[in-house]
Amino acid sequence: MAKFYVIGKVSADLLQRMQKDPSADRFASTKKVIESIGGKMLSYEWVRGRYDVICCVEGDAETAVGMKVAFLNSGLMEQLMIHEVFDYNKAFGKAADAAKSVTKPAE
Repeated sequence: MAKFYVIGKVSADLLQRMQKDPSADRFASTKKVIESIGGKMLSYEWVRGRYDVICCVEGDAETAVGMKVAFLNSGLMEQLMIHEVFDYNKAFGKAADAAKSVTKPAE
């Protein structure tokens, strides 16, 4: 299973709903959505800054995209970015191997 960081900006609608019901458990409701499509929520945090929420999800790419589409279409989120975690040692190892095959014109 892959790991994804999902970074989002909540909608004005969600902000209004949270103000009306400050004790609403967004962690539990988000976890329920993710688990309903086979994913696992590893963490969920509200943050200050340009974005409002960061969560870490374990699953396949289709799970991450399915979650994104569902939340955006619900109107609760304004933006969602998905960032997949990768093994940088493996990636740079492949880059080193690929570099051996790179040829520049006129060399």
